[in-house]
Amino acid sequence: METTLLTPKKRERKIPEYLVKEVLNGTPIYYKGYKSVLNGNKTLEEIMGSSGLQGLIILFIQKLLIKNLDEKLYLPLTGEVGLHLSHKNNLSGDIMVYKTGQIPVFTKKYLEVAPMLQVEVDTNIDNSNITDNQYVTQKTKRLLEFGVEKLIWVFTTTQTIWIAEPHQDWRIVDWNKTIDLIEGIQMNLGEYLSTMNVELD
Repeated sequence: METTLLTPKKRERKIPEYLVKEVLNGTPIYYKGYKSVLNGNKTLEEIMGSSGLQGLIILFIQKLLIKNLDEKLYLPLTGEVGLHLSHKNNLSGDIMVYKTGQIPVFTKKYLEVAPMLQVEVDTNIDNSNITDNQYVTQKTKRLLEFGVEKLIWVFTTTQTIWIAEPHQDWRIVDWNKTIDLIEGIQMNLGEYLSTMNVELD
């Protein structure tokens, strides 16, 4: 009589929620480098932080908005603000601009109101479940459907800017081109970075 050796199934390792950056169309999007945290090679803080270049770009855009927008009429928020779009869709944004009073009350929960403008700098995601291109495309579609009036992506690797607005073709421009942000505010990112001590290679 032959016997078959049954080996126990390998149990999948549960990934802690704090390593989930966003949930997009029901798919968890993990921080880039999350496996290093699971393996004990890195800390959570090491993988969550932005690069110096990302921080500089976000600061530049934030200063442009704060300087040129009427603070009585507009509210620019920064710092990976969370957005709850729907069940299984919780996203975040580097910069979001709202009209004053557009958010009825501020709580400890994610916002449930679409901003007029949202700016994203790079992706910083793990590609186990989704590629960068799939992520950018799906997130952009979701945000526009949610009601975001203008979404701008800045990509430091390709030095390009993607601009998406509802019912319009998405545009990709070199970041040395001058673009409109909101309410007549213009930005030339390449020109600004040329004045700073920035390594782009």
